[in-house]
Amino acid sequence: MLDPRIYRAAFVPVLFVLIIVAFSLENRPEPLRSQLVPAAFDGARAARMMNSLSAQFPQRRPGSAGDQELASRVAKELRAVMPKVVVSERAVNDASTVDGQRDLINVEVTQPGSAPGAPLVVVAARDALAPGSTAALSGTAAMIEIARVVALARPLRSVTFASVSGSTGGQAGIKQLAARLPRPIGAMIVLGDLAGPVTTDQLVTGWSSSPGAAPLVLSRTVATALRAETGLKAASPLARSELARFAWPVTVGQQGPAVTAGIPAVLLSASGELPPAGDAPVDSSRLQNFGRAALRSLTALDASPKISAASPSLDLVITRKLLPPWAIRLLAAALLLPALLAAADGFARLRRERSPVARWIVWVLAIALPFALAELFIRALGLFSVINATAPPAPPGSLPLAAAGIGALVSASVIFALAFLVLRPLINGALTVSDSSEAPGASLAPSLVVCLVAIVAWIFNPYAALLLVLPVNIWLLVGARELPLRRRWAIFWILVSLLPVVAVVLVYLDQFALSPLALIWFIFVALAGGTPPLLAALGWCLACGAGAAALLRAVRRDRAPDPAITVRGPASYAGPGSLGGVDSARRR
Repeated sequence: MLDPRIYRAAFVPVLFVLIIVAFSLENRPEPLRSQLVPAAFDGARAARMMNSLSAQFPQRRPGSAGDQELASRVAKELRAVMPKVVVSERAVNDASTVDGQRDLINVEVTQPGSAPGAPLVVVAARDALAPGSTAALSGTAAMIEIARVVALARPLRSVTFASVSGSTGGQAGIKQLAARLPRPIGAMIVLGDLAGPVTTDQLVTGWSSSPGAAPLVLSRTVATALRAETGLKAASPLARSELARFAWPVTVGQQGPAVTAGIPAVLLSASGELPPAGDAPVDSSRLQNFGRAALRSLTALDASPKISAASPSLDLVITRKLLPPWAIRLLAAALLLPALLAAADGFARLRRERSPVARWIVWVLAIALPFALAELFIRALGLFSVINATAPPAPPGSLPLAAAGIGALVSASVIFALAFLVLRPLINGALTVSDSSEAPGASLAPSLVVCLVAIVAWIFNPYAALLLVLPVNIWLLVGARELPLRRRWAIFWILVSLLPVVAVVLVYLDQFALSPLALIWFIFVALAGGTPPLLAALGWCLACGAGAAALLRAVRRDRAPDPAITVRGPASYAGPGSLGGVDSARRR
């Protein structure tokens, strides 16, 4: 079934690809810097504004009366600091929030620039789930203060200021803003928690809801300004974090929808991608430092002759170098090629031997069916508002696990169990196949299915295809008749093939500060809200089915028996004619 020569020969191109990848590394772009000291930002004034808004509007759930009244108050404050321009209040109807469908309001104002150029945007969210949540209003207060400074300074580029709602789940406000803004946009700075305690080193976040992130030049510009004003060093994204985020793109930050829409956007927040706690203490000096960092970033971007860049960016940061996305695609193709060629050759061999393969592929699909049915059930819960799930998903903790959530989890588990224990055996019986069969097609089918998933993933997202490199190669070798393995070693190598997925899970556990149970609930809520897209989710269900099939084959196998010997004789006997000619061989 497996021709080792084809498999080994297919690794030769990998050496050349590695050389090409090594020479494709590029230098990181230098950050933009401003020589102007942002002393015009009055931190004390911004702190008074923050405390006043928090005291007057303690209840600010998205779409609530307090949220609507706060929008009017923000519009009034912007009219006061920018009297020469029009402040507009735009309705966002039937927005998806953690409280269901709500009507939201975006407050927008644009200060015209004195020279042509791609405009800049400053955004702050004002909604919060917990009463009070003073730290969550620090971005709004800082935005109003920056608007006052910009109105007096007359920037080169036009600058749009926007107060949005829905940041606690769904990001409806910033979604509507990103869809409405004319293109191109030079850069967008989203102001999060600027006064609360620093709880992470991910102070500048540029992740997207789709594969990619904000341009590195923008992230480094804001990080450089932050370090100049606060002394804090915002951590640069590590390669493992980027691989996880690009392969399984999920973000709960407010910048996510903007980056997905093609706008270079980053979130500046002391609490990172996650919102601050409702009772988080605030510090007026920290608000001044973070606010001045935002103003310094804005002036650096305003003075740059060209700041527009493609977004989202798929460059991978490796030890202060950039690896372009075409190199990642080439590397993924080279690492997948040996298994793809060997699987195709094995399929052709089985077809020549007239050994059935199609029924075993259906057998693998039947194992993937429980995953797909559970996924569709979870999607239906979100579609019919049984769970107020949103896309992008709400930050962890915004939708706590209650009785309804436990019931939904149990229901999905029951559907999975029934499909696996009842429906799948019925399909196997109709196909006359068995999990313990030693048929060659049964060994090859999981590899064929995961190879197909890897090809589709490589076309749309080469980073996701990188996660499948180990499964594609290991599952093929474990199932090969030419490499008989005992049960424990087969199971061991299949578990080793899952290490890339485990690494992704660990990244999200760390960056979202989740426990294993909280991660399960977060994934459930994300699936209910439509993250990832349905076709991508079904593709991963196929991969899970292929992995489960390979594991079933490993669990139910033992060392392959030695080939049966049908001719036996004395150990020292070498065959007819070994000691000379025989009568039948003599010349007649």
